Amino acid sequence: MIESKVAIKYATALFRTAKRTAQVESISRDLEALSNLLKKNILLKNFLESPQVLEKDKRKLLNSTFKPLISEALLSFLMLVVSKHRISYLLSMAEEFQRLVKEDQGIVEACLITARSVDYALVDQIKKELEKSTGKQVEMKLKVDPSLIGGIVVILGDKIIDRSIRYQLSQLKDQMSALKVH
Repeated sequence: MIESKVAIKYATALFRTAKRTAQVESISRDLEALSNLLKKNILLKNFLESPQVLEKDKRKLLNSTFKPLISEALLSFLMLVVSKHRISYLLSMAEEFQRLVKEDQGIVEACLITARSVDYALVDQIKKELEKSTGKQVEMKLKVDPSLIGGIVVILGDKIIDRSIRYQLSQLKDQMSALKVH
C-alpha cells in the first residue's frame, strides 16, 4: 500500500514535468530502459538500494553512468529519488509512469482471468465491449487461474467484474449461512 502511494506520487510528478517539457516519449523510453537494466543487473539495483552506500556515491554512479544516456529531467528525477531515499520504489514508479502515459493516450489496461485458456474470438469480443463501455482503447492481458472453476474475472483499472463460478459459490454459501432455520 505504501509502495503504491509513493510510486503514484513520484510518477505523477515526473509525468507532469515530462508533459510540461514535451518529453513524455523520451522519458518513457529512458525509464523503461532503466527499469529493464535494474531488473537484469541485480548488483546495480542492490548498490542503489543499499542503505550502507552513501548518497554521494549513488549520485556519482548515476551521473557518470547515465548522464550521457538519459534526459536531464530524468537524471534530476533520479537524483531526487536518491536524496529522498526512495530508490527502492523506482521500478514501481516506472510502472506507474507508463500507466499514466497510456492513460494520457486514451489507453486502459484490462486483465482477463479465466479458469482455462480461451479462444481469441471471446477475448476480442470482451475487449470490444470494454472499449465500448469505457470509450478508450483497451490493452488486454490474459491470465489463467484454475481456482476460478469457470467463468471470468475482468480487472479494469480499479474495477473488478467477477463472473466466476468460485465467486458465485461464495455468494451462495454466504446466502445459505444467513438463512435462519427453526
